[in-house]
Amino acid sequence: MTSLSKKFEQIVKKELSATVLPVKTDQGILLGDVLIISNGTLKSIMKKDVIKYEDIYLNSAAISIAKLIMYRAYNLTADQIYRLDQEYGKWLTDSLMLKAQHDRAVKRGDCDRADVFWARYLESKERTLAAKARVDCLTR
Repeated sequence: MTSLSKKFEQIVKKELSATVLPVKTDQGILLGDVLIISNGTLKSIMKKDVIKYEDIYLNSAAISIAKLIMYRAYNLTADQIYRLDQEYGKWLTDSLMLKAQHDRAVKRGDCDRADVFWARYLESKERTLAAKARVDCLTR
């Protein structure tokens, strides 16, 4: 066996031994010693019975954060993903609220207010999509 094939075999064994399968429990999804808890549409992440991150909006962000903190209690990338996820949540909430205000203005027949709310909604929706793209980029 050549040294290159031995090195490859060691890398494969290391990667396979590091693979942790998720386990569904009554509380949530357990990934090693990290628990992902679903609170409606939001998620929380616990490690060793201590809540590390709360109110995560995107599933991909919750999974990535759980994977990152599974090996280390503190991870800078996990914090960045969490901050971007919170920004996404802020813009999502804003766009949903503006859409509801637009719909109410249309029902009342107030076209000027409806136009203002629609313009603000479109801007907020664009910012929501941009924030989600940044989270997706970081979670890959």
